[in-house]
Amino acid sequence: MIQGISIAGDVFWIFSLAIIFSMSWAAQKRVPGDLSIPVVFRGDQVLVRAPKWVALWLVPAIAMAIGAWLKIESRGEDLSLNGAWIWLGVRVTLAPLVATLHLTQVRKGLETLDREDRL
Repeated sequence: MIQGISIAGDVFWIFSLAIIFSMSWAAQKRVPGDLSIPVVFRGDQVLVRAPKWVALWLVPAIAMAIGAWLKIESRGEDLSLNGAWIWLGVRVTLAPLVATLHLTQVRKGLETLDREDRL
């Protein structure tokens, strides 16, 4: 039962990673190689720009590392059934939050570059 719960968390996290990586892959094709992408905003004002590889691939890499850590924790040898359900809840909550963060940041960055006629 605990292994099945862990696998359900794996499936959900992999689905979220697929969305995150596909967004970065699609955005990479649209952005010229030497262009800095806006990554931090206050309203419509750009506060921070980052190189293309940082803006598009840092969050997916961090999400992959977090997912690996959560996978290890959700399969602990001394994990109880209640603990397995808690780890599933953490994974099912955190995965869409990370995906939403990345999708929003990339979308807003691309929209800003488009308004600036830099795409």
